[in-house]
Amino acid sequence: MAARSSSDMPRKYPRYCTEDEDRHGNLRIYFRRPGQKKIRLKGIPWSESFMEAYRLALEGKTEANAAAKRSKAKQGSFRGVAEEYFGSAFFFDRCPSPRTRQVRRRELEALYEKAGDEPITSITKRVVLKAMDRRKDKPEAANTFLKALRGLFAFALDREYVTVDPTTDVAKLQSRNPEGWHTWSVDEVRQYEQRHPIGTKGRLAMALLLYTGARRSDVVQLGRQHVRDGWLKFRVYKNHLRKHTEVEIPVLPELQQIIDATPEKGDLTFLISDHGRHWSSGDSFGNRFRDWCNEAGLPHCSPHGLRKAGATIAAENGATERQLMAIYGWSDPKMAAHYTKKANPKRLTKDAMHLIVPHQTENETVPLSGSVDNGGTKTPKKARKNNAI
Repeated sequence: MAARSSSDMPRKYPRYCTEDEDRHGNLRIYFRRPGQKKIRLKGIPWSESFMEAYRLALEGKTEANAAAKRSKAKQGSFRGVAEEYFGSAFFFDRCPSPRTRQVRRRELEALYEKAGDEPITSITKRVVLKAMDRRKDKPEAANTFLKALRGLFAFALDREYVTVDPTTDVAKLQSRNPEGWHTWSVDEVRQYEQRHPIGTKGRLAMALLLYTGARRSDVVQLGRQHVRDGWLKFRVYKNHLRKHTEVEIPVLPELQQIIDATPEKGDLTFLISDHGRHWSSGDSFGNRFRDWCNEAGLPHCSPHGLRKAGATIAAENGATERQLMAIYGWSDPKMAAHYTKKANPKRLTKDAMHLIVPHQTENETVPLSGSVDNGGTKTPKKARKNNAI
């Protein structure tokens, strides 16, 4: 790894990681846990290679030992096919995101620690279902495991290691929280604003998330270079390796006021860390934002929940599906329809509730079927005719 100065590197590392300088003054990162030998971690902190080395260090392994162990995998074994999968173009094409590759690899490596040199054909539908049953208390984890296994068997089918995919008819488990991240209420937004007034980095972070609808992976990249003539234009990071989605929205006066009033902001990124540098990733920013939420007494709130709150408020104020798609960079109208379908009944109910209140007629008389004389006696039709003449 090329030498890097201390000022170029983020100060917040994973647990047990420390900085050391070698005799040439080069900065190195080491994994140092009590009772365990110091291990050098190569690569840029938080990169895929760095986190892989960190994971091995947590498990008490070294990259050399892990490589030696992997080299002994038998042809056609679960481990052997998985290792071939990790090094294939198939894996990188189906999982273009480094984070996705890291998650899938972690799931499969944990599995082949048990399956080892068993033939991959020994993984049957029954085996998969039992594995899902063991994870039934954590449906999200079970579904992540299933996704990883499906990717592996798609590769195994393509390379003719198997003739049947045992994951084909295995259904995902229903999430215990189908709504996902908690959607902020207006009261929670006000509570956060009271704790983090205008001028603080915490308030700037919330305003950027709420008034742009950007994800945390996007909001850490936003800066002055993205603003032209009062419009904010940026390319969405999610799925950026598969497709290019650009969002162009006007900068609301409320947001511009908060940006201008915040002294601690960067040049190329509005948001900077406590060390005065841009955030290295959306994950690290998300951890800091959670701290700000905790300080405001909102431990259940998150950055993505603000994105959902903005979409909910816009839909309740009458935003159409096409408008929501333009604001949030959605290419599929299903997501926008989710918010408009929830908002429309609420808006219709509000407009119609007054109709259930009974209205009484005031001083109205109901006419009789015929005329009556002064004594109240009904006048025969013939007599009425004569009177009319």
